Amino acid sequence: MLISREMVLDQDIGLNAALFGGDMMARMDKVAGIAASLLSRNRRFLTVKVSELLFHSPVRAGEIIEFHVAVARQGRTSLTLQLEVQVYEPVTDRRRDVTSGEFVMVAVDEALRPEPILWKPEMLQAAAEARQRGA
Repeated sequence: MLISREMVLDQDIGLNAALFGGDMMARMDKVAGIAASLLSRNRRFLTVKVSELLFHSPVRAGEIIEFHVAVARQGRTSLTLQLEVQVYEPVTDRRRDVTSGEFVMVAVDEALRPEPILWKPEMLQAAAEARQRGA
């Protein structure tokens, strides 16, 4: 399920003429939080684990990156999201894989204690359909 698109700007680029890895990870973490909120009626989520963060290809200034999310696991208070980041070329409609990773998010109450996730069935269905289409 496509969650977000962003353009990479000159100020995001490091000495190697590519997007900083830490910048990409921060963007992915933000998208994981947005996706968790879209899939549920909970107000707050915390990232509890990031694993298998892989950088496949550098991202350059001026490129548009897309953040795609799939639900890998649903728990009572947590969910595991698989994030795939691609560069999207609007002129040719081509995409190039750049980064992927798995984010575990936990729903928390106002005191930051885990709470049950209040799933939105229609959003889970949309995410499942997007995954089947490969979108």
